[in-house]
Amino acid sequence: MKNFNKLLLLSFLLLTMSIAYGQEKAVTGKVYAFKDTPLKNVTIVSKKSKQEVLSDEYGNFSIEVAKNDKLVFTGAGFEKHIERVKAGQKLNLKLYFLGGASNEKVAVGQGVVTESSLLFAKSNFLEYNNKNHTYTDIWMLLQGQFPGVQILPKDGGAGKKVVIRDAKWLSGRSNEAMYIVDGQIWQDISVIQPMEVKTVKVMKDGASLGFRAVNGAVIITTIDEIGKTSKNNSRQLKRTKTE
Repeated sequence: MKNFNKLLLLSFLLLTMSIAYGQEKAVTGKVYAFKDTPLKNVTIVSKKSKQEVLSDEYGNFSIEVAKNDKLVFTGAGFEKHIERVKAGQKLNLKLYFLGGASNEKVAVGQGVVTESSLLFAKSNFLEYNNKNHTYTDIWMLLQGQFPGVQILPKDGGAGKKVVIRDAKWLSGRSNEAMYIVDGQIWQDISVIQPMEVKTVKVMKDGASLGFRAVNGAVIITTIDEIGKTSKNNSRQLKRTKTE
């Protein structure tokens, strides 16, 4: 009986060690698009271990890797991405659509992203891929990207403005949206070049930003000249001082 108990204990320890070892060899994570839209059926392949898995409906995956391994991510309609990884790493990876609107239909058709989640993401969040799009100014970039958002002449005809919520009940007040660029409030975004834009988010209800955002808000994140998200822009641009 004692020998049986010892054998049982040894088997349990070996099983525990095996599970722990397997977890140490694995890379886990999530693949998504836009801000946080999960991507399903993305193929993840380990170059060295030759393991292959698919992301689940929440974008989650787990795959065993070898030492100094690389993972290859491919999804219908999306750019292929290769990432160097190490065992035990947790990875949240953002994928980008290939150029052309048809690739969004391909992604939906192949079950990588649902039509409803794609519509929701596009209605509130735009990721401007500079490699695949060309616009002459910021207004052309924004035009038609967000349902219900309009680009109209400013009062008096000097320049343009973004109108998200036409609050006609605010008699005599401007219906122009508030602009926030890299965390600062701006009066005029016309000086921003499309190639400087990384992401645009539209808040149709800007109540959380205070009364100044009663007409909604356009939140822009720019990129610096080497392609990294810019936190501080040294250029002298037209903006208001935060209070």
